[in-house]
Amino acid sequence: MLPEMLEANFKKKEKEFERGLVEDYFKFGTVESALRANDYNTPVSYANYQRILDKYQVIKAAGPNNKLTEAILFCEHFVKDNVKVDDLYRKMPLSFQTSAKTLYRIVSYMKEGVTRRVGVALVISPFDSPDKLLIAKDISIPRLELGKGYGSFTLPMGYARKRDGRKTNIDRILQSEVFTKLTISNEFPRELVDERVEPFMYLDIADVRVSVYSITLPKEFSKISNYSSYKVSSFKYLNIDGLLEEGLRNKLRAGVVDIAKGYKKHLKLMNRNLKVNPLQEKSFLNKETAKVTLEIEE
Repeated sequence: MLPEMLEANFKKKEKEFERGLVEDYFKFGTVESALRANDYNTPVSYANYQRILDKYQVIKAAGPNNKLTEAILFCEHFVKDNVKVDDLYRKMPLSFQTSAKTLYRIVSYMKEGVTRRVGVALVISPFDSPDKLLIAKDISIPRLELGKGYGSFTLPMGYARKRDGRKTNIDRILQSEVFTKLTISNEFPRELVDERVEPFMYLDIADVRVSVYSITLPKEFSKISNYSSYKVSSFKYLNIDGLLEEGLRNKLRAGVVDIAKGYKKHLKLMNRNLKVNPLQEKSFLNKETAKVTLEIEE
């Protein structure tokens, strides 16, 4: 029996090791960042790390800089503070990852009404309440002490890849912002999203055209206790009208109110049994940025 016990013990430790690697990936965002965080002392090669992520069916981040909310937050400050891009950038903490050159380009595209990347946002509702939306507090970006308290609650949202299918792009956000613990344990519910899923709305936020999808969760996945992430916390459901209350708006990330309004309109059309093309809107942030008269220099 001793060899069998040793083998069982080895497999248990191997599984714990693999899950630790998957967890580190979600904590730090990339394989390189996870290895660096451990001073490159992790006994696994870069290639084997990638193979373990594939084994756990992890959908990798869409590009090296996947912090869509970081760029959005900068643009919120840019509009509300009415300052030059350079002056605002100098106030960013060292942990702020987006370069000044990228921010200039983003603001320029917003003023021109141009989008260059694609993203995904999810309106997630419990099985018995389609008028409720899942929101959570964004903890993935540094706290910016700039004298004003801007929004921090968001919908599950992030960059996508044009070459990936819709389900893949949606599952990426679900893994990183809703069901991270289930993904780490290799129990991510891939059946939640149908391959034929279609967006109900396209929204331009910053320089990103975001496809917005409605997902109604089955009963077994509708409890708040099911949700986990290293990017967001404090999950809660709010009904649409509550989300649109004036007093709550300054606590919400840019684009959330626009999406809630679009979803409310979508539900009304669905209740009338009308099938329509996806709504196409520009976010309030983009509309306000287009009005900014400050000179933007490349």
